[in-house]
Amino acid sequence: MTTSFATRTSDTSIYLNENMLRQLEQPHEIFVSVPKILFRLALYIIAGGALSTLLISMGKTNWAIGFAILFLAAAAVLLLQFRYVRQPIIILSKAGLHLRTRRFDKLMAWPTVIENDWIDTYRVIKTNSIISLRGGDPAKSHTVVATHLRMKRDEYLRLCSLYAAAASHSLPHG
Repeated sequence: MTTSFATRTSDTSIYLNENMLRQLEQPHEIFVSVPKILFRLALYIIAGGALSTLLISMGKTNWAIGFAILFLAAAAVLLLQFRYVRQPIIILSKAGLHLRTRRFDKLMAWPTVIENDWIDTYRVIKTNSIISLRGGDPAKSHTVVATHLRMKRDEYLRLCSLYAAAASHSLPHG
């Protein structure tokens, strides 16, 4: 079961007072959370170890080795998230949403953002979260794993809406 919560930043109508507009002059950097990464890493290692131990006790050593390798590979991929501990993965500003991933390091201006979804995936419990972005150009579709961000869905969507509104507020009205 997958649930999706989205914000369309282009048709947002939000009242911003002068104090809020001054606060939104500064960009907001979004980093990953070390405790969230470490918790998931420990979970992978414990689950892999427990499954391998169970399979070895049943005499299925080859299966145990295979699952141990699979869980260690998942843990290794998770370690790649540590590169976003010191540098932000997303920067929100009045100029737009600056996505800084391995494949994409560009600014998407708010008027070009067509879709900005935070998608939570559930398998009895919440297992994953991603941010799915789509710009005017079909080649500008991107996803970011949001499971390990230091921010929750509601805060991310609120900030996106505020920055998009501040961007449209600062445009000259002629």
